[in-house]
Amino acid sequence: MGLELAIWQGAGVPGDLDATLAEVARVAGEAARAGADLLVFPEGFLTGYHIPGLAPGGLPGVEAALEQAGRIAAETELAMVLGTHLDTPRGLRNSAVVFDALGAEIGRYHKRTLFGAWEKATFLPGDAPLRFDCGGLRVGVAICYDVEFPELIRAEAQAGVELVVVPTALMTPHERVAEAMVAARALENQIFVAYCNRSGREPELEFVGLSSIRDPRGAALAQAGAGPELLLAGIDGALIARERAANSYLDDLGRFL
Repeated sequence: MGLELAIWQGAGVPGDLDATLAEVARVAGEAARAGADLLVFPEGFLTGYHIPGLAPGGLPGVEAALEQAGRIAAETELAMVLGTHLDTPRGLRNSAVVFDALGAEIGRYHKRTLFGAWEKATFLPGDAPLRFDCGGLRVGVAICYDVEFPELIRAEAQAGVELVVVPTALMTPHERVAEAMVAARALENQIFVAYCNRSGREPELEFVGLSSIRDPRGAALAQAGAGPELLLAGIDGALIARERAANSYLDDLGRFL
């Protein structure tokens, strides 16, 4: 069992939903032509990530834009994970919306571990995982800072998730997360991890890129530099079983807990 995974390291046009949707369509077309089954965009791609002064009511048009994103998924026959901020009845959320290859919305994951003073003052944290099936694999979703907590990714592996996709907005001076932690999360759980970062700049922030797709040994199947780039890799679920045959961290963990 396996799937062809694509992740887009780049940025939309913050404040311009139409221009950002055009970029979603362009990238989706490129990924589809490359044979991808699942396409992941970075954290806050649809709306922009860092929006100083963002308050409830400050995201007009996002729901209509998500409907259009679903149509793009259907037209390109791609499952898609799209980072966006959401204005919900309970408050603002930093989220990832998942669509299947028919364009139907599978679910909305809300970031559980908010990073820094701005996020904590702006968003409500999520409190639940989101998992879905794609290409015969079980896929889980995390957002940026979530992946820095081994407990969250361990819970995904224990639930049978084989691939965790991580829309991200990692900025300087935190390169060490992309360089060390992402590989560790894959290795210690013997799963695939796809870390999909932004590129470029937003107010007061410079994003580092360094997106990667990691295999169950932590090795990079694909890795980006600092600029816009589409990463592609085949995700073979059988590799997890082969890697765990010699030693399974999950099984051995259960022996002493």
